[in-house]
Amino acid sequence: MTEPERHLTDADAAFLREHSGVREAAVAALLDRSEREVLGMTEAGELYSYTPSGGAHRYPSWQFAYGRLLPHLAAVVAAIPAGTHPTAIRTLMMTPSQDLMWVLPLDEPIQPLIPEIPRSPATWLTDGGEAGPVLALLAAAAGAI
Repeated sequence: MTEPERHLTDADAAFLREHSGVREAAVAALLDRSEREVLGMTEAGELYSYTPSGGAHRYPSWQFAYGRLLPHLAAVVAAIPAGTHPTAIRTLMMTPSQDLMWVLPLDEPIQPLIPEIPRSPATWLTDGGEAGPVLALLAAAAGAI
């Protein structure tokens, strides 16, 4: 059993193996690359994946935005603490954070109503945010995840 599956029931681990993450072939099609290139990108730290026991690589969908890789993905992958459960990483990457506030331009019609909007790290990066604040969140969460 792999580290992420250690605390799961056998049924939960089997469910994750079958249904979680995007498979290598789907990533290859999405990125218009071969499966061998996707594996090479994974080994180079350009993609985040995990491997359930008895299964193939799984690629969480948070790292793909509009048919492309999330901006600054290699830096994010490098900052993920080794052995961290993929669900913890998904939660961190998909949950809006007060540390990632996007200020709306003054000419936005809803600006007086919602001056700042918290973004998830994945949305922050997709919308053009810098990697630094996301890397800081990963570093701060390293002890908790």
